[in-house]
Amino acid sequence: MGQIKGSNPLGTLEKCVQILTLFSDSPVLTVSEIAEKMGQPRSTAYRYVAALKAHHLVEETEEASGYRLGPKILELAATMSRRPLRDVARPYLERIGRETGETVILHGLRDQVGICLDKVDGNQTLRVSYDRGEASPLHASATGKAIFAHLERKEQKKIIKDVGLPAFTETTITDPVVLDKEFEKIRARGFSESNAEMIEGTRGIAAPIFSFSGRVVASIGASVPLHRAEGEDRLLLIRLLTEAAEQITQELSSQEAEPTYYNRFRRSH
Repeated sequence: MGQIKGSNPLGTLEKCVQILTLFSDSPVLTVSEIAEKMGQPRSTAYRYVAALKAHHLVEETEEASGYRLGPKILELAATMSRRPLRDVARPYLERIGRETGETVILHGLRDQVGICLDKVDGNQTLRVSYDRGEASPLHASATGKAIFAHLERKEQKKIIKDVGLPAFTETTITDPVVLDKEFEKIRARGFSESNAEMIEGTRGIAAPIFSFSGRVVASIGASVPLHRAEGEDRLLLIRLLTEAAEQITQELSSQEAEPTYYNRFRRSH
């Protein structure tokens, strides 16, 4: 968690946890209200809120009228009563792998980059290989772009600022304006494609997966040699991946009823 100058790390943690518990009674709180409830100066309360915001544990409301719980803490809470994403997605990876013979990847987001959460290796002689835990920039692959396109605009800008848009091949998108147009196309079509943007001679296809709160949490995709990503082969991959992404999203959303608090939180926003 972000450091607060002159503070005891354990004391900072305790105060931040105290702030988070305040939201159980009030879905939206201003810094002044937080300071009053904690018995702290407003400037001190603001520093704690800023630390929580930096880690997406709280976020500003659209009207900037106060703060509410952020997407990260909502997703962490949701995992308490739900099957892990990898367990839900694994049967779909295996099924698509059997039907196409291609390597199928479950891709997630960690520390502003994409990461391979799980994979099923294909049986083709010539295939693209990935390792679990392998990280890569979001902008240069279909699986990464499927996630990147659905992040909030301010989060996209921060990733571009912090990570950049490095070129890996001649077709890697390195212009933020061009990338933004690519995002629009991805959101409109419901899937993403890459054309040798990370690895020469390959083409990727991927579809986004969303959590119960509507936030993109992963993507499911395949990266294949160019000659196996054209015509009917391409259309088959698009269909299988988009259907799987939709079904995984539905499973994540319907495993168990949301706690009362989340229903109240949604009604308030």
